[in-house]
Amino acid sequence: MKPPSGGDAGGWTRALRDVAPYLGIGTTLAVTVLAGLGGGYWLDAQLGTEPWLLLLGGMLGLGAALYHFFRTVASLKR
Repeated sequence: MKPPSGGDAGGWTRALRDVAPYLGIGTTLAVTVLAGLGGGYWLDAQLGTEPWLLLLGGMLGLGAALYHFFRTVASLKR
């Protein structure tokens, strides 16, 4: 039996190149929201304002994540 030739490697390379911009979107969304929540949690602990800054940080993190998501998708459509 003959080993597969490198003819299909070009297809995989092209597919990975096409999908690469989308691979980091989920991680970026999660990190952004978690950073907002973490910052709010830390500020709540420092200022004793539980849970208000946690909620505000979560909303700001979610807003930043959505902004980054839509900006990334719009730039990929061009």
